[in-house]
Amino acid sequence: MTTNGSRQTLLVTGTTSGIGRVTALDAAAAGYAVVATGRDEERMKDLEREAARRGVELDIRFLEITDHKAVENLVSEVARGYGHIDAVVSNAGGIFALGTAEQITMDGYRFVMETNFFGNLAVIKAALPHLRAGKGRLIVVTSANGVMGAPYNEAYAASKFALEGAVESLAPVVARFGVRTTIVEPGPVVTGVMAPRRLAKLLPNEQVANSPYPEPWDLLTRVIANTGGVQPVEEIGPLFLDLLASDNPPLRFQTAPWAVDFVAPKIAADIDGGRVAAASEAYLALAD
Repeated sequence: MTTNGSRQTLLVTGTTSGIGRVTALDAAAAGYAVVATGRDEERMKDLEREAARRGVELDIRFLEITDHKAVENLVSEVARGYGHIDAVVSNAGGIFALGTAEQITMDGYRFVMETNFFGNLAVIKAALPHLRAGKGRLIVVTSANGVMGAPYNEAYAASKFALEGAVESLAPVVARFGVRTTIVEPGPVVTGVMAPRRLAKLLPNEQVANSPYPEPWDLLTRVIANTGGVQPVEEIGPLFLDLLASDNPPLRFQTAPWAVDFVAPKIAADIDGGRVAAASEAYLALAD
């Protein structure tokens, strides 16, 4: 695992909990030089303590991905400091608004899109020159809800659909310059997404007169509890390490059987995105 005689540099966003946290810690243990970013300073301190407990080294830095200039500056600083960026796991985001179109405010939709779509796009945009230079790896975490919409989770699904479309369009282009891209689509993962602190961060909804709708948070909590497929977050790190090391990674990757089954009604014929990748390459070839 070397690049120009040194460790591979991996940038991971959204590392203060869940998938990003596990990925950063496991990658550091595997020998990567990991730059781990987050915006919750208290949880960043906890990540630092956990890294020390495991005896691994993390370069933990504050980053708010909706601050696009800060994203650009951080990526440039990492590239200068380490000499190269070999891989990026763009993972930051979350559920910030729940409900139907009647319930979620327009500002709520914009906030979710700004974080989950534009924020991740800013990370990708800033990192691509460095990934092209080293023929590196790009992994973008969306969701099973980036393929299949979920009732009462419209803003989140919309943001993830948008991110899927952008990355699916980008992947065949940067592949011609040696950048291998994977869209990761987790289903429910034990990440604290439904923890009380998340409820406290939900944006307030519109008041719907004589509302026929159930309370969205309660509904989503029950749905996740009844899936029977909530994935332990500890399973995620090894999966990401395999993707990072793969010479021929898939365009799409679902992290668990439940996620595969959930998205299958829409993409069963192309579950890993291989046919989409081939069609996109044929599209590009029309201009050759």
